[in-house]
Amino acid sequence: MLKCKIKNGEIIYISICLMVFISIFALNQKTIYTGDDYMYRFFFIKSRPQETTQVLEGLSKLPQSLWNHYQNWNARIIAHAFVQFFMLFDKIVFNICNSLVYLSVGFLLLFHIEPDLKKWHPGWLAIIYISMWFFFPHFGLSVLWLSGSCNYLWMCTIQLWFLLYYKRYIDYPETEKRLWIKTIGITFLGFLCGWSNENGGGGATILLSALFVSSWIWNKKKIPVWSISGIIAACIGFIILLLAPSSTSRIDLSLKTGVFLKRLREVSGFSFRYLFLLCILLLIVVICSVKIKNEIKKNWIELYSVPFFYCISGAASVIVLIASPVISGKSWLWAVCFMLIAIGLILKNGVFQKYNMKWYVKFALVIFCICAGVRYSIAFMDISHTYQEQTEQIEQLQEQKAQGFKEVVIPLLTPSDNLYNAISRTPNVNKSSESWFNQWMALYYGVDSVTGVERK
Repeated sequence: MLKCKIKNGEIIYISICLMVFISIFALNQKTIYTGDDYMYRFFFIKSRPQETTQVLEGLSKLPQSLWNHYQNWNARIIAHAFVQFFMLFDKIVFNICNSLVYLSVGFLLLFHIEPDLKKWHPGWLAIIYISMWFFFPHFGLSVLWLSGSCNYLWMCTIQLWFLLYYKRYIDYPETEKRLWIKTIGITFLGFLCGWSNENGGGGATILLSALFVSSWIWNKKKIPVWSISGIIAACIGFIILLLAPSSTSRIDLSLKTGVFLKRLREVSGFSFRYLFLLCILLLIVVICSVKIKNEIKKNWIELYSVPFFYCISGAASVIVLIASPVISGKSWLWAVCFMLIAIGLILKNGVFQKYNMKWYVKFALVIFCICAGVRYSIAFMDISHTYQEQTEQIEQLQEQKAQGFKEVVIPLLTPSDNLYNAISRTPNVNKSSESWFNQWMALYYGVDSVTGVERK
């Protein structure tokens, strides 16, 4: 009977994973190249095509291309190494890998909440993926768009993986042998985290790991060598990121009153859009856990210290954006992930200990699944419409090229306001053949120029 239950549980887990993988893969298959994607198919020299610009041929040229990128355009070399790597292949390679990475993020979030796999419930995993679908910011840009996903979703995966070692040590003190191997691995992972992203990998990740270690020192707990080496390595990676010549233009600390207020409004606006509901949910969960605290026999520190660390780190990842001249909603991904973990930790240690997966929790889960399905259907239709229009664009471009035309004219894409659609916030074909996107697209398809015209 026990074996039957275990098998049934495994079937549910596999079913959830298959559904999520197929759903994300289907959206990725319909998500077009847009924004910076075309640029990264070429050996990088400058942000616009040069006379000597050539297609990136193989991995041997990748290091020099990334070095040029580091010097002149963007210091996020870890992320853009993935971008240029995937642009060497047919997009289906990225679509498969990206769907797997999305799956892994869900598991990493759940591991942060409950490191013991034996204590998991399939419903928890379903709740995590539904929460990711509803709350991940600018989903089309941070998850589906090739360049955006490598910069945000993929880097988030590395950071959650790195931080998981610290979180697991809280629940299960170090007992493993060959810790030197673990120290080397975490040190390397920390270096990648620090170099991955300014506000997430450099800011929030270093702060959270430092808060964990500080709590261990406060509680006179043994401090493992890997925890210190990981933070030091992350700081080194972060310094390399910030000191890059291309990074100086991205950091502006000379905040005049008008500029400061403008950025403060932007940060507040994005925070309200992506964190307000999570803050309300966190407040409800805290209130519920306070009411039943005595019944579950947990003290305040056990219930709230670690969730508080995650919330503080998530807030820090948002606050530092005031120093950035360009603020994008994608950068709220870390704050959302840390808020989800904080809520999950309080639920696990408090509310779920008493209520677990009662019928009304399962009923709420079914309702959320239905709502997610409706939103998915709307997103899929919108993304498919864009995909069809881009297919027509390319067919017309190729037809004109075959007829000997080097200056091609193609219809513009219909604008989309659906945040699951990658074109909703990225540059695409426009009316000027001199625009940087049109120039890269022209080079990609081997024509002299691409001009967009209104769709009839």
